[in-house]
Amino acid sequence: MPQKIALVIDDDPGIVAVIKDLLKERLQYLVLEATDPQRAVDLSRSYAYDLLVLDLHMPKLDGFQVLEEVRKKQPHIKVIVVTGFYERYQERYQHARLDKIIEKPLDEAFFTRSVLSACGSAVNAQPPETGCLTRAKILIVDDEPEICEALKDWLLEDSMSDYDVEIAGDGQQGLIMNEQFKPDILFFDIKMPHMSGLEMVSAIQSRAGHQPKVYVALSADGYQAIVEDIESRGFILFTKPFRIESVLEILRTKCLEHGLTRVKV
Repeated sequence: MPQKIALVIDDDPGIVAVIKDLLKERLQYLVLEATDPQRAVDLSRSYAYDLLVLDLHMPKLDGFQVLEEVRKKQPHIKVIVVTGFYERYQERYQHARLDKIIEKPLDEAFFTRSVLSACGSAVNAQPPETGCLTRAKILIVDDEPEICEALKDWLLEDSMSDYDVEIAGDGQQGLIMNEQFKPDILFFDIKMPHMSGLEMVSAIQSRAGHQPKVYVALSADGYQAIVEDIESRGFILFTKPFRIESVLEILRTKCLEHGLTRVKV
């Protein structure tokens, strides 16, 4: 079974930190967090989740508005609301398809039981110990900073790997960083302004400079023509929203294939 993934949204950083710690340490979840509701919506368009934990009373967008946007891409996501304004929103609960409503202050034991009830048993999907870590330099090229930062955080938190990660905000910067950073693995968004991801990669491959060992394409479109084009080039393709544990698993495999490892101390 795949490892469970959660998105935690609350404008209170302290609450976010507590919930993230409970999900990671007690239930072995992969967790992405946001204190800005709009950032949470943006992240849900790129990354797939099993569980959404959110506050209702937030600035700019309330929890119901966030949930409506998230479900446009992920209609079957499980939802737990953690709120200090239970009575204020009572009339809206029945139409929101919530799996659990938890009132603040947060009872940690009750929260843990609620997560297990909503999403089933926690799964620790870490691969068996091998005595070595996959080790690689990874460059992420995407014009959406929050998407890059989230992916970077997940890569750096992978306990079975030792990655060095850099970010470029567009294709031109990607060309420069490719020569300066010399990545083993290059992530790139296909659709970017000024220079597309594929145009950037074509420029890299046509030059005598550094050549990454592995190319990973990210796309918001899963059209057959795009899939065939990427596969014909020998690249890996992830269509948004994608599951991060699938990315981590494939990266480990590719690192082993290319001898990108170090002995675990």
